Amino acid sequence: MKKILKIAAVLTLCWLAFGAYVLTKPVIALHYAAEAAGPVVYFLNRDDHILKEQIHPGEVRKFRIPRNPKPNYYIDVSLPFSSNDGVELKPPFSRVDVYIGANAKIVRTVVHTDFWARIGAD
Repeated sequence: MKKILKIAAVLTLCWLAFGAYVLTKPVIALHYAAEAAGPVVYFLNRDDHILKEQIHPGEVRKFRIPRNPKPNYYIDVSLPFSSNDGVELKPPFSRVDVYIGANAKIVRTVVHTDFWARIGAD
């Protein structure tokens, strides 16, 4: 019985360490205005890895990026089909909040550099 408890304790600690590692990576959050008429298509280009998705009114999408990116690493968020707005981000940062207004334009970008901004971001 003691052996089972030790194994359970070790597995729990491993799981907590893994969770802490994942949850403390830098975050990019897209916030879309709740009063918007419909979804908008966005592109998220993370160092030439392009993601194309929709975000719906009132929705928040969060993306974790590598903890120690390459020196020339960049992130580009764009809305090519609705407004051609975009923002290019380069680390270091802890959390970036990109706010998309009801008219499908990027209205504000807030960059946080303190470590604690990424904790609890999910």
